[in-house]
Amino acid sequence: MARKRFGIGIAAAVAAVVLSVAVRAGAQEAAYPRKPITFNIPNEAGSSMDSSGRPLAELMQKELGQPMIIVNKPGAAGTIALRDVHGAKPDGYTLGLAATAHYAKLVGLVPFDHNDLTVIGVPAGGVPGIMVPADRPWKSVKELVEHARSRPGELKVATTTRGGYWWLATKAFEKTAGIKLNVLSQPGGGAMVVTQVAGGHVDLGVAGLPESRSQIQAGTIRFLAMFGSQRVPGYEQIPALAEAGYRAEVLGVMALVAPKGLPKPVHEALARAFSAAAKGAAYDKAVAQMGGVRLGFVGAEAVKFLDEQAGVMRPLLSDAGLLK
Repeated sequence: MARKRFGIGIAAAVAAVVLSVAVRAGAQEAAYPRKPITFNIPNEAGSSMDSSGRPLAELMQKELGQPMIIVNKPGAAGTIALRDVHGAKPDGYTLGLAATAHYAKLVGLVPFDHNDLTVIGVPAGGVPGIMVPADRPWKSVKELVEHARSRPGELKVATTTRGGYWWLATKAFEKTAGIKLNVLSQPGGGAMVVTQVAGGHVDLGVAGLPESRSQIQAGTIRFLAMFGSQRVPGYEQIPALAEAGYRAEVLGVMALVAPKGLPKPVHEALARAFSAAAKGAAYDKAVAQMGGVRLGFVGAEAVKFLDEQAGVMRPLLSDAGLLK
């Protein structure tokens, strides 16, 4: 009988310890966040990703009550920052804005995709455009295409890292226009592309508007078209590529991700903060200023969107010879 009571006592003590640990863990999660949160951005400051990520982080930190520490980690088509998030502790203190989470695995850059991460949401998308130095003679995409067709492989185009969005947009433009360009990949998210174009070192470039605004204002570059079938709000003076008869739909998707396995209270807190930030008027204004498209997908809706975008990217990657 004594042995039985002893066994019951041990079991009760163990249960009490387990319960105590669980209560403490639950209390810690409920108190999230208790310290600053690292917010990785996969491109350099001033890039399209940076221009959309910073205002999102600022708005989210107001909701969460803790600072968001921005860390720019450019390189390897955005996968340096992506790997950092994937390998981090799933406690909600390491987040990342990802551009290639849904297709980097398809090209062999990483052994995982967005389904191996926690997708908080998809705030916005960036639209690439075709720019030329101000002293080049072409005033329209059609004039540029006619010149390129007469000199296959001669015109030099600066764009981003091989396999990145703007690089894929460049290859899609080549295909739809039936031209051959001398494609020169630049490091980073587009700032170097603009530098090359503004300096007249290349004949054209493909990148986003955020990196280009200062040079547009300075009059050193001009945009001939923006990719897609509709003009970008706030930049209606720039024609859509489809207006010239060339179909190339490439949207630079931005997803906010965290490590897989976030505790439910932490995930819910981040989702609430993201939703409040990404669907608000302040973020609408920020996205419009960068020439982007606000999406605002949260949770399962965001995962579904990334699944769909992976399907969109597959033929582009196949055409470029990158699909693994």
